[in-house]
Parts: sequence; structure tokens; C-alpha cells
Amino acid sequence: MGVIRKTLSTILAGTAGSVAYLTTTTNLTTPLAADDELWTSKSFVTFNRHQNPTIQDVVWKRLPLSQIRPELRDNEEALATEFCRGAWSGYAYAPQRIIMMLVNRGPKTRDQLFRRQQLAFSKYELGTRFSDHFEVVERTRNSVTVRAGGSPLEPGPRELDGLLVVSAKVDKETGTVDVGLKTAFFNSVERVQDDTKPANFAAELLHRFYARAMVDSGIRRLTR
Repeated sequence: MGVIRKTLSTILAGTAGSVAYLTTTTNLTTPLAADDELWTSKSFVTFNRHQNPTIQDVVWKRLPLSQIRPELRDNEEALATEFCRGAWSGYAYAPQRIIMMLVNRGPKTRDQLFRRQQLAFSKYELGTRFSDHFEVVERTRNSVTVRAGGSPLEPGPRELDGLLVVSAKVDKETGTVDVGLKTAFFNSVERVQDDTKPANFAAELLHRFYARAMVDSGIRRLTR
């Protein structure tokens, strides 16, 4: 029992430390602004056609351009792509990536990305599918929008549908870049008659911690 108690204490202490670190090194904004560009994006209008309530937030961090790899500083598209590579190939997504590779990789998903190296060097072009759970459905000059919530092989409506927008926006006047992960989850199957969200508050909190870790993971790719 002593060993078990000590192990659990170590795990809890490590978790508490991780939460504290991510909370102090990343920023969370929720809800999104009423005029946020996500609401009028092609992806959101298409997939949330019932205009149902959403779980919405953006985790972001502002970095001095001097900390960014020189070859990326003047190219928002390259920054967004590299940030995406870091988020999906890094430590935050590793447990889910391994599980999904073991469960979902097979003949029907042979054209999808599963391995870390694939995610680390993908161009994340429109139509890119990975882990049999994500698909790039929209790209702009400085963002990559990924649909989540189910297999890309079943593109129909989902009870828990979601869009994740990975972005990088450079401000040359201040010499900074804002990188972020914006998310919106919703029920795309049918119109919701009340304000019920697609997941409970506990799941929402876990998602926000996960999103903070994904942003931290993505940043490491930009500054190494």
C-alpha cells in the first residue's frame, strides 16, 4: 500500500504541476467574440447548419518573433503548418495517437496518417486525414481547420461534431506572433431545442487542459 500511495502521490503531484505550468504559460479565451471569423467560415456554416449551441474557446500564446526559427518568421502559412505539425506530432497528442493507430489503422485507412513521423512532416493540405478521426476541411493564409468527432470515412452529421482551427498571426509592428488553437464543438445531427451543449462541464474542462497542452506542444516546434 505504501508503494501504491507513493506512486499515486507522485502522479497527482506531476499532474498538478503540469496544470499549473500550462495555465501560467498559455492563455484561454472563452467564449469567442460574437464577430469571430470562425462563425462565418465555410466550415462552421456547413457543419453546424442547425446553428446549435457550441462549446467554444481559443487557447493562444504571444511569442516574440526573435524566438521563432528564422526561416518561419516572415511566412504565416509556413508558421501555421509547422505549428500544426508540432501539435499533432508532439507529446500532448502522443497517447491518443498511439491508441488510434492501434485501433483504427487497417486496409480502409491505408491512405491516412498515423505515425508520428507522418504527422511531423505532413503539409496538412485540404483533405488530409489522420488517425481516422481528423480531416483538414479548410485552409487560409494563416490557419488550418480540422474536423473532429468521428471517422472521415463517415462524413455525415455527428452528435459531437467539432472544428479545430490552428493558426499563426504575425504582427510585424510589435515583432510578435500569436499562435493558437480555436475549437468549437456542437451537435450537427439535429436542431437542439434548448441551450444544451454537446458535452458536460467536466469534459469541457478536460478539453481545455488538453488544448493548452496541444498549444505548448506546437510552440516547441516553432522555437527549436
